[in-house]
Amino acid sequence: MKTGFAIIVVFILLTAVGCSTLKSTDVLNFVLPTDGYTLKHATYASGERHDMDIYLPKAATDKPPIVFVFGGAWREGDKADFTFVAQALTGLGYPVIIPNYRLYPQVRFPAFIDDVADAIRYTEVNAQRLLGKPLQRYILMGHSSGAHTAALLATDTHYVQERGVTARLAGLIALAGPYDLPLDDPEVIPVFPKADPQVVKPVRNVHPGMPPVWLLHGEADTRVRPLHTRRFATALQQAGVPVQVKLYPGVDHVQIIGSLAAPLRLLSPSYGDVQQFLATIP
Repeated sequence: MKTGFAIIVVFILLTAVGCSTLKSTDVLNFVLPTDGYTLKHATYASGERHDMDIYLPKAATDKPPIVFVFGGAWREGDKADFTFVAQALTGLGYPVIIPNYRLYPQVRFPAFIDDVADAIRYTEVNAQRLLGKPLQRYILMGHSSGAHTAALLATDTHYVQERGVTARLAGLIALAGPYDLPLDDPEVIPVFPKADPQVVKPVRNVHPGMPPVWLLHGEADTRVRPLHTRRFATALQQAGVPVQVKLYPGVDHVQIIGSLAAPLRLLSPSYGDVQQFLATIP
């Protein structure tokens, strides 16, 4: 079944779909090899959607884990949908942590931010069992609404500080996120009711001393406009934060994340650019 035909099917699905999540991921995950990593499951808090997957490269590594936050407009998505991201990153030697988090309408801001922060704290406390070594540093990565969460955790450190996280954030990789969150958008309003822009917009929380940031966005993205990445990059530059921006002509909201998967890397150069950035993190 893992044939070129399946890969072509995935390509067609990913280039045709226009939603914020990848409904073709079952097919995509199926055609990818699973022998390059081991998979662990953990529950980081009580209640529903407080579970996470930990992918460990087969070869021992001293590289920091990457905490990947998936997108889905704060309304949908599951950690299992993004095995293809973990497969790509473990192939570079990085442990990968993908937490589930609670979704709207069951919760509203900041519950989903708190959940990811709780997952980081749980990983730190249980690092020897989960990672085989202490958690001293980690990298945040996210796509779409998940990029917003990752960016907010990177810019507003109170979420992890309140939980006593001592591990150092070593870098942020953010793909196609709404960093200048449009609070008048009908899709955003119920998730962030009566929100304070200073609290919910990563562009408002940038500060000197942040770790290096790598921002990727497709120029053909009509789901989350590239202006968000441009504004976030400007704010980071003004604060003296090391930031690099990659804008891809002809690439849309789904292709930028889908092209991390080996069969789909012809869709955009995002995989190579992520690899390049990771190589710069000591």
